[in-house]
Amino acid sequence: MRVIIVDDERLALKQFSMEVDEIPGVTVAGAFFNPLEALDYVRDNMVEAAFLDIEMPGMNGLVLAEKMREILPDLVVVFVTGYEQYTLDALKVKADYYLTKPYDSDDIREVLDRAKLLSARQGKRVYVRTFGRFDVFIDRKAVYFANTKAKELFALCVDHRGGTVTMEEAADKLWEDRAYDSQVKNLYRKAVMYIRMVLSENGVEDIFSGNRGSCQIDAQKIDCDYYELLRGNPEALREWRLTGNYLHEYSWAEETCARLELADGVIEE
Repeated sequence: MRVIIVDDERLALKQFSMEVDEIPGVTVAGAFFNPLEALDYVRDNMVEAAFLDIEMPGMNGLVLAEKMREILPDLVVVFVTGYEQYTLDALKVKADYYLTKPYDSDDIREVLDRAKLLSARQGKRVYVRTFGRFDVFIDRKAVYFANTKAKELFALCVDHRGGTVTMEEAADKLWEDRAYDSQVKNLYRKAVMYIRMVLSENGVEDIFSGNRGSCQIDAQKIDCDYYELLRGNPEALREWRLTGNYLHEYSWAEETCARLELADGVIEE
């Protein structure tokens, strides 16, 4: 992961670079005393995360962040400052994280772990959140599903992690109080068509496939907190423990939730 640091205190630049040198997989691509030099750098170089001081002469970190995001929309922005009163301003420019001075190597490691996870998410256009409220994000924007059963069917596909969801299973879980007849089959087909339509409108139709009898997602083409947890990602584990629930809107997800709770009992961060 390539990161830059911008700070008008040279000692802060040196400290940050020294701390990051000890973290595998992270490279300080540039340490800048002058915000304008940093801005010029991101115009011609690939950067995944920027650590910005807020109070700087000439151009403060808040303005710098906005200008950098115009060049690199997916840039992970972390504000590093000794002034806590800037928290609200940082949120207004959609900062990803906020690190308060003085900080130590553990603080930097935690933020970088989060930044690496967020950067990985941004590498894929689709992010699915299953911990807490279920939502699908495309290019960091939540997707609205007018057809609630279509959204639930997509959630069921996510739960299957790329495995096939048959029409019979979908009917049993989404329309459990109705007979498995032609009307329910038609509702299933409409849900599949709606998912296709929504994804196609957003240019990501390749993540989902469906026919008259089954449907599935391509799990390799989406990012998902549930999948990251199964891969052992520590940040995903913290997100899971923070919410304590999985697809809680859907009763059929209780089985997976129970498995996660059992596994959590033996997981160490």
